[in-house]
Amino acid sequence: MLAHAHFSHDAIAVLLREGIPVIFSSLRGGFRGSLLGKPGRQIMLRKQQYQAMDDPVRCMTVARALVQAKLRGHGRLLRQWRVPGRHEIADGLLASHHCLDLDRLRGHEGAAARAFFDGLRQHLEGSLFVFEQRRQHPPPDPVNSVLSLVYTLLLNEVEVGATAAGLDVSGGFYHSAEDGRPTLLMDLVEPLRPLADRFSARLLKSELAPDDFQTEGDRCLLHDGRRGVVYRAWERLLAGSIAWRGESLSWRRLIHLQARELAHWLGGTTAAPRFWHLDDA
Repeated sequence: MLAHAHFSHDAIAVLLREGIPVIFSSLRGGFRGSLLGKPGRQIMLRKQQYQAMDDPVRCMTVARALVQAKLRGHGRLLRQWRVPGRHEIADGLLASHHCLDLDRLRGHEGAAARAFFDGLRQHLEGSLFVFEQRRQHPPPDPVNSVLSLVYTLLLNEVEVGATAAGLDVSGGFYHSAEDGRPTLLMDLVEPLRPLADRFSARLLKSELAPDDFQTEGDRCLLHDGRRGVVYRAWERLLAGSIAWRGESLSWRRLIHLQARELAHWLGGTTAAPRFWHLDDA
């Protein structure tokens, strides 16, 4: 349930009796809480998730699917922007099919990401913003600031989907599970980054200006009054529709369904995890 929806007592009673979980999220995405009936409905899925995390072969299966979807999306995005193709993305995609080690896969993905951000730099040439490279802790300039904000909004939506699917958000496959980080959310964000990158570039080229930002120390932020531009545009995007696998969905629903894709694979329903990528759009 999104934002300010209300339930009657009778509706809550029926949901609890039938064991129908309800996930509550804020208007800007992000898990707020849940209404659950009898406990234990998620135990088998969580067990399957933890077993897969301990299996190097299955971890690689998920990691390859995540990275391949991301690289295909970034390659498509650069073509849409008419930016000359970067061999690092194509090379990384090809290498991922034969990669048997997570560290090597991360190396290929990192090289492809640097190539993509160089393509983003070229795409933004002639706009009001100068972009040199991706830097995030903290973001030092407007482009990095917008990217970080939009990635956070995307992660919030992924969290709702993962929670609704019954998965442990700290149980990732590609990102190392440590210190309670939400590594599964970080995993599931990867195929969707090209969507966030395309959205961010459009905002920077058409709806934002340098005066919308302020610098505090070494951190660049949008002015409070201008963050609403990003939030409203993000909501418009999420409410828009897309056809995926013969079905018309909202973008919000599609983002949530990526966790279901993983859950279906963990439960043996599908032979391999099949995550959305920008080529599907």
